[in-house]
Amino acid sequence: MVNKTNPQQSNNTLVRSLMKIVFSVGIMLGSGFVYGLVQSTFNSKPLEQSTQSELRRFGRAEYEQLRTGMSLTDVRSILYRGIEVSGSATIATFVWENPDGSKIIATFEHDKLKSKEQSGLK
Repeated sequence: MVNKTNPQQSNNTLVRSLMKIVFSVGIMLGSGFVYGLVQSTFNSKPLEQSTQSELRRFGRAEYEQLRTGMSLTDVRSILYRGIEVSGSATIATFVWENPDGSKIIATFEHDKLKSKEQSGLK
């Protein structure tokens, strides 16, 4: 007698097994792990972009507060988190964008503001 298995049943068993493993690992690492995994799996927008859109708007006044030599932490205290669009061991570029498309681009070298530019700020 040949043992035949239903492919759909095998797939369901595999999915259940994987979910048990993910859940177990999540419990070991903390609930934030599972939440982050679920968010990244079911949310079509990257988490950073969705967070960026929830932040308050900024304008030319905030841009003018930025000074060469400021730390990334100081800039974030004015503009909030931002999105890192490129980086290396010593240089990183961040973008802050409003819902209307206006934005600030800042480049940091060794965690200090090296240059800034803006487009469309009012």
